[in-house]
Amino acid sequence: MFRLCVDMTTKDKMPEGDAPGLNSKIRRDLGLRLPWLFDNRYLPEDLRDLSHCIKEDGNDGAHQGTLIEADALDLLDFTTALLERIYTQPEKVKLAAERRAQRRSA
Repeated sequence: MFRLCVDMTTKDKMPEGDAPGLNSKIRRDLGLRLPWLFDNRYLPEDLRDLSHCIKEDGNDGAHQGTLIEADALDLLDFTTALLERIYTQPEKVKLAAERRAQRRSA
């Protein structure tokens, strides 16, 4: 489930149209897409190391069924951090800016 969540989330981060080094295989394959997104600064660099668990552990969970608890926790940590960075933090900043604007206009 974590791998699917990251797959769906990162597809939305892909630029429309052509971009340097981007092809249909990278768009389709999460294992290729994540490095491209990090290399091109679409994802926060500090999440790169933790992202390796998605390819390694996510594939094991989806195909082999050999995940252990530590692997699942790595997947949880990365997925949570990624979703917070992409969705939660920008919304918090937006809401804080709106509150500030309201206080300043009052």
